[in-house]
Amino acid sequence: MNDFIVGTSMSQNKHRLVLKTGVAVLATAGLLSSFQVLAQEVAADPATAAVDSNAVVTVTGVRKAAQSAQYLKQNAEQVIDSIVADDIGKFPDKNVAEILGRVPGVQIIRDNGEAGQVIIRGLGGIVTTLNGREMFTAAGRSLFLADVPVAMLQRVDVYKSQGADMNEGGVAGVIDVRTNRPFDFKGQQTAVNARVEHRDKAGSTDPNLSGMVSDRWKTAYGEVGLLGGISYQRGRYHDETAWVAPPINWPLYGNTQGADSMGRVMGQGDRKRWAGNFSAQWRPNSDLELYAEGFSTKINHDSSSVFFVGVLPWFQTGSTVTNQAGTKYLDSISKNGATDLFTLSSTQARRDESTGHQGAIGGRYNLTPSLRVTTELARTVSNYTQENPILDAVLPGPLNISAAVRDGGGYLQYNGIDMTSPNKWVTDVFWDNHNASSGRATDWRSDVIWEPENQGILKELAGGVRIAKRFATYVHELNNFNKVAAIPVTSLSSALNCVTQATGGNYGMNQFYAPCQSYLLDHTQELRAALGLKGRSLDDPLSYYSDTETTSALYLKAKLAFDVGSVPVDGSVGARYVQTNQKVNGYTQVTSATGASTITPAYSDSTTNNVLPSASLRAKWSDTLQSRLVAGKAIQRANFGDFNPGLVLHDSTATTLATGSAGNPNLRPTQSANVDLSLEWYFAPASSLTGTVFEHRFTDYEMWKQRSETINGKSYLVNRPYNVGKAKLQGGEISYQQFFTMLPGWMSGLGMQANYTYMKGGLQNEDGSSTTPTFPGMSKNSYNLVGLYENDKLSARLAYSWRDKFVAEYNYRNCCDLVVDPIKFLDASVSYKLSKDMTISVDANNLLNFAYHDYHGTPAAPRDVRRYDRVIGVALRWRN
Repeated sequence: MNDFIVGTSMSQNKHRLVLKTGVAVLATAGLLSSFQVLAQEVAADPATAAVDSNAVVTVTGVRKAAQSAQYLKQNAEQVIDSIVADDIGKFPDKNVAEILGRVPGVQIIRDNGEAGQVIIRGLGGIVTTLNGREMFTAAGRSLFLADVPVAMLQRVDVYKSQGADMNEGGVAGVIDVRTNRPFDFKGQQTAVNARVEHRDKAGSTDPNLSGMVSDRWKTAYGEVGLLGGISYQRGRYHDETAWVAPPINWPLYGNTQGADSMGRVMGQGDRKRWAGNFSAQWRPNSDLELYAEGFSTKINHDSSSVFFVGVLPWFQTGSTVTNQAGTKYLDSISKNGATDLFTLSSTQARRDESTGHQGAIGGRYNLTPSLRVTTELARTVSNYTQENPILDAVLPGPLNISAAVRDGGGYLQYNGIDMTSPNKWVTDVFWDNHNASSGRATDWRSDVIWEPENQGILKELAGGVRIAKRFATYVHELNNFNKVAAIPVTSLSSALNCVTQATGGNYGMNQFYAPCQSYLLDHTQELRAALGLKGRSLDDPLSYYSDTETTSALYLKAKLAFDVGSVPVDGSVGARYVQTNQKVNGYTQVTSATGASTITPAYSDSTTNNVLPSASLRAKWSDTLQSRLVAGKAIQRANFGDFNPGLVLHDSTATTLATGSAGNPNLRPTQSANVDLSLEWYFAPASSLTGTVFEHRFTDYEMWKQRSETINGKSYLVNRPYNVGKAKLQGGEISYQQFFTMLPGWMSGLGMQANYTYMKGGLQNEDGSSTTPTFPGMSKNSYNLVGLYENDKLSARLAYSWRDKFVAEYNYRNCCDLVVDPIKFLDASVSYKLSKDMTISVDANNLLNFAYHDYHGTPAAPRDVRRYDRVIGVALRWRN
């Protein structure tokens, strides 16, 4: 996501309005408190002894997990939502990205067989941390959350505000993934989970295996704990799309608005994930604790997207065209014996290999009863490579083609032709793509915390330092386009020729010929030779960059507590100073006055300084009712590739202007001024009603723009990222959770979770005029409804997620806004305890067989209908 920098906070009048509204809501809610069940007070939860990283969280069952998550939210300094494991590593979903879809204000997109993209409150500027430490994938700034198996997790915390003691970065928020440590358990713990899952469209059944062993001992040298875990997941998936190109005006057919082409995208993949973690703790005495821990993951992922492109016979005499009733938009077009139609089957094969490793050592030492010191040193290494060969094959005419817009997608039929046969298909273009990226970081921090013995208003004073050095590099291929001779595919290896899986829905042609993914990946060099090409394409020096980012940060934070009249108030105030130095190496294209072009090294060195104040205040109106005001400033650094100083120039032609593209080494971090105001009612240990209103104002928002630049006396229209925009986001969240223990008999096990989020806001130009009415990818409305049930042996969960329509891209292909219809998923899980140590569970995802729809500005001009696997899993869990 793009980046931003600070504006003003919510006005006083707006704050007063929110407070008055909150009081009115509270007064209404108070009428319900006469019911005995709602009058229970929240007791201190011994299973969730504290909110900090040393908290011991031992949960058993859905209700206990909900109670622990509620305790964390109630007692945190910041605005957070947490998801806590039902049991050791037991969550309702199999990866972190999927479980986050149920958190208020979090929205996800599922593709490639799982949830992957995560945004908080409509924004993608998210920092991911592992046990509070920065974690990332290769040259990215964040960890790809789908790569984290839930088997290793204790909980996931979603921070929507940030304190001075937290790592800077992430204007949208911070997602902190917490793994188990041996001191989290009272003694020896062993857990094993064996799961198989079936995907309906892929027709696959795959294993998911995980295990954890933890123990702690008292020795002559103090208490020692060791924990180790391992996980393996395999997922073979199938996604499919029936697409329609943007509409064009066709004067020859009464100004019908219709696409020039339609087609399919058939996606399939085989993803294998291995992950392991360890943790060691040593507590020689009550004043000293040391630890060492590590996390590693490896992903091998072979996949492909098979694109079918069928150009429509608009320029063929005798074509039959009909419009949708009462509109100018295309309904159908057909032509027998059509010639000169571009008909393509293109297999885009990918072999992705990714590894990530993080190790950390640290400790806590109590210098005195009121003064303690903590320190930690972490090292992170991540590498990613991709081989991406693409072979285009075309089918010469004449063709009998029928095409139409049907059920939100493109209908294509070729009568009289066996589209699954490789006969008549010939080679056209071979794309020799590959890329590689890597990231390394060394991160040290130390904190000093003082709790005065004679406490007044000041309860705690903390300060600390963090120094981090991050290195990122990236490069991709040069001259990937290779126009080849029209060689019949049947004259090449028979192992090259495949047929796609069948298409769901009625979109005409059900299957078609496609070059085989496995052959493209396993026999790439043989294919190059058969097509008359030499070796693998070289690396493109203009794509290369290496970025060394050095961050130095200092913070000071005070925890306060005082009374305002009879109302206890607590909270914290603090500030964080951050200096960021970027040293970027790359290459640039230099064009002389005579037009000669050379490639020369490029280098930049820039430094930015930011002060990030923050404050959080909580008023406790009673043991069950509290309100919270959180304000602060956050920053989001640009992606490393956006700093690349490399400049690529393209000279003008008879039909195109002279253009260029480059990064911008002078980018500043986007800044955000954030305010959250909440009212929270915790009327039982696992029951609550909370509401939050929020406002974010961004400055130095990063945007890509084309501007004229004069290079050696010649004008080029160069596309670069700039800190030019402002942005604003406002909204509210309401969340409800309750277990109905007052009901009789078996019904006392019923529970419910529900949340709703509303957001509005968008980007602005330098002059304050609106650029977009909403952020791309942001739904204004979203909600989750979860039904829960639990008794001694049986637990069940039924979860429905819905998000409103949103604009995926503004001015898509210079045509129109690309709008996505509402997204809705229904998932379920049921668990039954066979014995004290053994549990069997069944879970299902995408029960509604949801189809994703988007369109070009109007539903009459659809773009895609996408269908995903329905997944059913059966798991057997054992723990002692």
